[in-house]
Amino acid sequence: MKTVLFVLLVISVGLFIYRNKTETSISTRGLEVLHHLESPYQTIDLARDKRTNHVAMFLNGAIQNHTKEFNKSHYAMVDIPIKLLNTPLKNILILGGGDGYPAMRALKQKDLYIKNVEIDHVLIDFVKTNPIMRKYTQDAFNDPRLDLSAMDAYKYIYTEKRKFDIIVYDIARTTTNNTVIDFDSHDDHIIENLLSDGGVLNYTMDMRGEFEELAPLYKKYLKLKKGSNKKYHMILIRTEDDFKRFNEHYPVSINKKLKETYPNSEIGIMMYNLKCSCGNYRYYEELYFYISKQPFNKTNEDIEFYPFENITTH
Repeated sequence: MKTVLFVLLVISVGLFIYRNKTETSISTRGLEVLHHLESPYQTIDLARDKRTNHVAMFLNGAIQNHTKEFNKSHYAMVDIPIKLLNTPLKNILILGGGDGYPAMRALKQKDLYIKNVEIDHVLIDFVKTNPIMRKYTQDAFNDPRLDLSAMDAYKYIYTEKRKFDIIVYDIARTTTNNTVIDFDSHDDHIIENLLSDGGVLNYTMDMRGEFEELAPLYKKYLKLKKGSNKKYHMILIRTEDDFKRFNEHYPVSINKKLKETYPNSEIGIMMYNLKCSCGNYRYYEELYFYISKQPFNKTNEDIEFYPFENITTH
């Protein structure tokens, strides 16, 4: 089932090589590179903006997180799905999330089982031991409450027998050599076998490149936000016609088979402009997708919902 044009993931196996080098693959204009590492999966850079002193992590030369925005973006990834739950929260699954920030947000919840699966041993070790990362992640990867595994998420999902109330996707799209592996074939299994009946799955993507076609929807979204006094704003895709209209106009594919299989299913979309940069690198607008097989909890006073059927984007 191709529910959303999901992540594109690196799937590879091998020994991890930890190398901390002085050279880097990113532009150093305006930046002080604090650490550069290479693993079989990606290059890892931690850099400080010389003007603002904010620190950012880069994977394969692309900015991944920033000390100005990480609480906002990862709140959207972890805490917003929790607000959408219609059932008691018992557990959380994080696929990827090697920078430790999703785990940091999840660990703010009490009395939960939290599973984090990240393929890159080098990245895990760096986040566990680097003082800067330990500070900003609140030492999440060293927290005994976190069940952290260094393994391929797409092998793990076929061995896991539990269902999870929250599933967070935070996985890189390309390998170091820009190899892209389509992830669509796993969607069916994850939603059917790992997501609980009232659970919520989150996936995040940025709007640059091929997703610039979403700009008209983003502009409409901003207008809706201005007219609201709520803290969070969500476009709600809930009917078969919503699915069809969205697919006709936007490059992010939502398969109506989700609605056919789960008649009560809903998809929510939030959009953020994170408004931060590090050296020559800047964050783009990000989209947060929320997927559930059952209707979302809409009683939370922080969130305003906008039915997609009522939104004119053209």
